[in-house]
Amino acid sequence: MSKAFTVAPGSASGSASVALIPFAELESPVLQNVFAAWQEWRGSGAMPPREKLSLRRLGNALKYISLARVLDDGVDYEFRTIGDAHVQAYGTSYQHRRVSDVITASPKFGRRLKGSYDLVRKSGCAYAFRSEIGWDAPDKRFVLFETCYLPLGAGRVDHILNAAVYAPQDRH
Repeated sequence: MSKAFTVAPGSASGSASVALIPFAELESPVLQNVFAAWQEWRGSGAMPPREKLSLRRLGNALKYISLARVLDDGVDYEFRTIGDAHVQAYGTSYQHRRVSDVITASPKFGRRLKGSYDLVRKSGCAYAFRSEIGWDAPDKRFVLFETCYLPLGAGRVDHILNAAVYAPQDRH
């Protein structure tokens, strides 16, 4: 888990909140690096093609990365890669599974995740979010996360690169 965030004890609200943030406001150096790499890969285009993705360029950020392939024009998304930080944060790996599997296991979270992927796929734009996880999520393993969704494709979005860092739940 990233130490990019500091969360004061008792600061989490009663329910989750998600805020769209400008990329210039990303606090996490990991996400700043991933976004900078994505910008390099795209050059002057709207988005880079999947083939430009360089795991070597991402280096230590790989554990914070997931890569989803768009299926049937967004009917579903298949997780091609899931980094260890995601597995630690959620307690399971959905690598080689689909967003529809997440919806089955956790309907509310799964629908939010699909909505994020749909937004990026339809718009072809990159987005960054910061979220506080409230007390209404008793099984949470983290209290705050920062994430970005970055489209990949030639002409249309065919993959979505996601990077996320998590502030762990204080277990004291």
